[in-house]
Amino acid sequence: MSDIGTDAKRTPKRRLLVRARNLRTPASETRCDEARDSATGPQIIVRDLHKSYRKARIEIPVLRGVDLCVEAGEFVSIIGSSGSGKSTLLHLLGMLDAPDQGEILFAGKRVDSLSTRQRDRMRNREIGLIFQFYHLLPELTVLENVLMPRMIGSSIWSYPLRRREYRERATHLLEKVGLGHRMNHKPRELSGGEMQRTAIARSLMVSPKLLLADEPTGNLDARNGTDIMRILRELNQTEKLTILMVTHDTEIAAQADSTIRLVEGRVHKSRNGS
Repeated sequence: MSDIGTDAKRTPKRRLLVRARNLRTPASETRCDEARDSATGPQIIVRDLHKSYRKARIEIPVLRGVDLCVEAGEFVSIIGSSGSGKSTLLHLLGMLDAPDQGEILFAGKRVDSLSTRQRDRMRNREIGLIFQFYHLLPELTVLENVLMPRMIGSSIWSYPLRRREYRERATHLLEKVGLGHRMNHKPRELSGGEMQRTAIARSLMVSPKLLLADEPTGNLDARNGTDIMRILRELNQTEKLTILMVTHDTEIAAQADSTIRLVEGRVHKSRNGS
């Protein structure tokens, strides 16, 4: 920082701001201690996260002490070889599973110790999820699939009262991802890119604070993959949506603000994606 101070008199303010941004610490190296329990600190804090699974009598360690910080509005990619723990980490952050050891804080609140019901409620209200295989319900239309988070999160009394509002939002989201003409189609009538765009619209239905994407381009050709990344990048930039994305593609990962590499269940290194 001393170089910036020395150059301050002769460096335009705009250049100073650009240089300061370039000095930002990558996500997993951000110091969290000063605001570790504050809602004004990093949006996600992970400390010493461990997770193992059992196969018959054999215990298979997947995460072996992950530490991580993600700032609000950051776009972070997570890369690593198969079995390195990428998807497991994302599932824990999405509260689809609980760790064996360690802590996960979301907006200053510890969430790993919540009950299953509390995790389900918080996930439905705060987190959007996108999966490689879409997970659309085949018997529902595109519009109904996008409405599903609101159907699940509402009571049988409240949903009918707000149905029109929810349909308007679902329609707006589908138009935003270029599927306004496909709302009444079933998933079997869609291409892979269209199914993934439907999944993105569904993930945004509850106006989440965090979007978790597990290999969102993994099943797509290059053109559709580029379209999906454009949508994610726009969401991040225009709506300041925090995004964590698992990918095996280093070119896709490089489009994020920063990249975290997992090796054998540990954060091996981080680097700026720029």
